[in-house]
Amino acid sequence: MRKNFITLIFLAALTPFVAACGAQSPQEHEQAVPEATSYQIILGKSLSDKDVAEFIVGNNCSSAGPFQVCKDAGMALWMDSNQVVKTVYMYSGNVDGFKRYRGKLPFGLTFYDPMWKVEEKLGELGAEDETQAAPGAGLPDEGRSPDHIHFWAVYKQLGLVVIYDSGIADPDAYIYAVLVSM
Repeated sequence: MRKNFITLIFLAALTPFVAACGAQSPQEHEQAVPEATSYQIILGKSLSDKDVAEFIVGNNCSSAGPFQVCKDAGMALWMDSNQVVKTVYMYSGNVDGFKRYRGKLPFGLTFYDPMWKVEEKLGELGAEDETQAAPGAGLPDEGRSPDHIHFWAVYKQLGLVVIYDSGIADPDAYIYAVLVSM
């Protein structure tokens, strides 16, 4: 009888471990996060384009003048008078209710890159190795702080504006938003 009791206790103690081994991982229980829409799918297309229309409806975007504001996607779209998306704004998150843009940023940039890293990455574009980067490569064509809160680094040839979380050109400032234009 004692032997059966010990076996029963052993099986009872073993049951949670067996159940855990057969259970799905926590990631499998989480709802699938929808894949982020790449800014490239939208940029340069008309508001009536199927991809753009589906994006706007699927992300509960709202119209604000020439903009479509898509806070859940972490994006805003600026359209010209012909209703063509000319600029896509991608936000780092916690910006006026915008969530973080989850897609890939252009040129290998990430929201975790400080200004010096952005300049380094952009300076390496077109160079086969780091030693071939031209002096001053990666530096913006112009920089300004229109609101005195955020520094805007403008890369005209790339159609890129990187907005930083500092009112000055601070090498340790992080990306607040990225704008890509066509």
